[in-house]
Amino acid sequence: MLIRLRVKNYALIEDMDISFGGGLNILTGQTGAGKSILIGSLNLILGEKASSEMVRSGEEEAFVEASFDVIGNIPKQLNSYVCAGEPILLKRQVIRGGRSYAFINDHQVTIGKLKLVGEILVDLLGQHHHQSLLNVDNHCHLLDHFAMDGEILQKYTEKFEELKKHGNLLESVINADALTKERKALYRFQLQEINAAKLQPEEEKSLEKQVIVLKNAQQLRDTAEQISYSLSEDEESVLNRLRGMLKAFESIAQLDSSLKEKALQWKESIYSLEDIALDLSRYGDGINTDPEEFARLDERLHLYRDFSKKYGPGYDKIMEYRNKISEQLSNLENRDQKIQEIVEKIKLLKKDVYDLGKKISTKRRIGASSLKKKIEAELKHLGMEGTQFNVEFTSVISSSGVEVMDGDDSCLAGTFGLEGVEFVISPNPGEPLKALVKIASGGEISRIMLALKTVLAKIDAISLLVFDEIDAGIGGDIANLIGKKLKDLTQNHQVICITHLHQIASFADQHFQVRKGERHGRTITEVKKLTQEERVAEIARMISGEEITDLTIEHARQFLQGTAEA
Repeated sequence: MLIRLRVKNYALIEDMDISFGGGLNILTGQTGAGKSILIGSLNLILGEKASSEMVRSGEEEAFVEASFDVIGNIPKQLNSYVCAGEPILLKRQVIRGGRSYAFINDHQVTIGKLKLVGEILVDLLGQHHHQSLLNVDNHCHLLDHFAMDGEILQKYTEKFEELKKHGNLLESVINADALTKERKALYRFQLQEINAAKLQPEEEKSLEKQVIVLKNAQQLRDTAEQISYSLSEDEESVLNRLRGMLKAFESIAQLDSSLKEKALQWKESIYSLEDIALDLSRYGDGINTDPEEFARLDERLHLYRDFSKKYGPGYDKIMEYRNKISEQLSNLENRDQKIQEIVEKIKLLKKDVYDLGKKISTKRRIGASSLKKKIEAELKHLGMEGTQFNVEFTSVISSSGVEVMDGDDSCLAGTFGLEGVEFVISPNPGEPLKALVKIASGGEISRIMLALKTVLAKIDAISLLVFDEIDAGIGGDIANLIGKKLKDLTQNHQVICITHLHQIASFADQHFQVRKGERHGRTITEVKKLTQEERVAEIARMISGEEITDLTIEHARQFLQGTAEA
């Protein structure tokens, strides 16, 4: 749900901050007040193209922010940016000169990413490009959810993905035969060499430490012995001097008890130094200066470094290379058997995909027939009697399909089944059915979308629907019916609608007025949420124009009361 829309320095908008509510949000205003500017700013936040002309004259940048509250699970496209329970903040910044930046919860993203996220949050319905129902890729998904449960679709997807995986595996095994005999011999030699070395994960680091110690053994021994001697063995050793000083310190501690703790610390320090002196003596005696041991360790370390140059840096990369050539050799040596096993598995998978695809196709055609009747009935109620709606099924294209068969039948299967799906429509009797995207009239598009949304409301995951120009070319009872339909949609969606008709506006849960004003000698577009009395005045203006009388005020009041009770 859209909670808040903030727009600054966009076209005629200086600084606008609108808080929307659930249910039906209606925006009204005189022609030219700036309603299209508001829709343009929303389009911008949903990834539409930006230009420097959008920046308000005299300003260096414009920005739009939209805050959404997500109920339920966070869409997977947003997992990297949003935690459960947090609002989603989309932001678009346009710099004069044409540069544009996009953000999701303060993370900068590409415009393409912003557009993808926008498509799962908002549907703009009207003369705009951001319409999920105009995207043919969504038609199959919507029909399937209308026509069947998700279990058979899930099974089909699993089998189809497994089929593609085995197809790629077969291609890999066949192509592996291109290796020459010399390459096979090289892989066998390398595999034997790596296996014989018996490498260990942390061995190289351990060898490096040991080699450093052995290489500097004499220096380490001499220094350790010298420090130990100076600490404890010399007559004038540090420890002897500290012991003598301790006696003097303990004598004054007898006179001033506050020094007793310090004297104890002094004694403990002497004990620690005695331990250090003893450890250094043992350390020097224990250092191995065996040149043969040094040579053995140094040779082992050079083996690791040689392998790192040939097979990859470090143990992990060496073993990664080993596993890779081992798999390729296995594929080559068992090629014929492996190919036969994969071919048999592919044959079974094709049968499963075909059978499941056929069942899905049957359910789709039954669902399409029911959907056609429901959509055409809704369109008739919306003043588009005679409009034809249908679901067109097309073959899967070869570039994205996999051949499957059952007996003598063969066809291509795609990610979503054995056919493509597209909604087609003819608004005028006698005219051929066309794709939704080719319908020219903004009002017709909006009413067609309203009919589709009404029928598909419970399965449509997009939470916010924005209707623009839905009232073009209609009035009277049809307008009243459209208002009721929009109100019904709020059971499953948040709805924002821009309208010129009082019949539709009267159904609002929140009513906003878009108007032009003046500030510091410049024209600005403003949006105000109306009180109940202000709504009455606005409905009266929509009924009679600028000349508002007591009669039109009373008419507006009665009209609002009537829709509230409907």
